[in-house]
Amino acid sequence: MESEVIKTNLLAIAVSGFLTMLAGIILYFFRGSISTNIRYLLQIPPLGVAAYIFAFNLFRYYNGSLPDNNWITAKELVISTLISGGVFFIFTFLFVVIIGIIDRFG
Repeated sequence: MESEVIKTNLLAIAVSGFLTMLAGIILYFFRGSISTNIRYLLQIPPLGVAAYIFAFNLFRYYNGSLPDNNWITAKELVISTLISGGVFFIFTFLFVVIIGIIDRFG
């Protein structure tokens, strides 16, 4: 089992690096059209790290492989995405409100 965890971890790191590089290259070529909306894209690198951690933990939970039923994998992805999106929304909302209050009275 230990060698499967190490193999999965190394593959997850390699795929994460490749996808981050690919996203960077694509963004580089479209930099003129996205420069005004860069604030929406700054979250991509940390999201890549979060996806790597999720994928690694998913494989570890299912003993180095995906579940036999694709719907279980889809369910895992949807649940994780909803929870992460909700936490991101709450954190962002609180950051904006708290910084706005401090900025107004500070």
